[in-house]
Amino acid sequence: MELQAVFRPKSATLELGQTNFGMLAVRVAKSISAHFGGGQICDSEGRVDEPAIFGQRARWMDYSGPEATVASRVAGITYFDHPSNPDHPAAWHVREDGWMGASICRTQPVVLTTSTPLSLRYLLHVHAGAHDRNRAEKIFAGFDQSRAAEIVRATQKHRQFEIRRSPS
Repeated sequence: MELQAVFRPKSATLELGQTNFGMLAVRVAKSISAHFGGGQICDSEGRVDEPAIFGQRARWMDYSGPEATVASRVAGITYFDHPSNPDHPAAWHVREDGWMGASICRTQPVVLTTSTPLSLRYLLHVHAGAHDRNRAEKIFAGFDQSRAAEIVRATQKHRQFEIRRSPS
């Protein structure tokens, strides 16, 4: 699932304060978390587990572990930060309790204006089986080259929004 969000402030400026949190976060099932289950967090730079990863920059992050229903099966999710995002590669907020998110304001606030909106692109890849670094690198390379998907107001009756590929 690819997500793109564009934030345009209604007033002249909007400051997003410095924080570990970002615009999109994932919380995995308890069984996949490192603390409550048998999971593991790893990143594109080869680091493993919260102490080594928290606040560090990486192109992508993966959280994988045993499925809740069948402990012998492994599944996970890889979260990709697009190269066009501000301050890429992202500084990550990860927790062994099952949380991961890319923080765009980790080191400093971000100021938005009506003439400089914030556009963010992320890709979430849910996978069966253990994390595969080579697969993640191939997906990242494809994501880097892909056109963005936009969420726009719907023109059809009884729909609020539509998702479409941007022209460029």
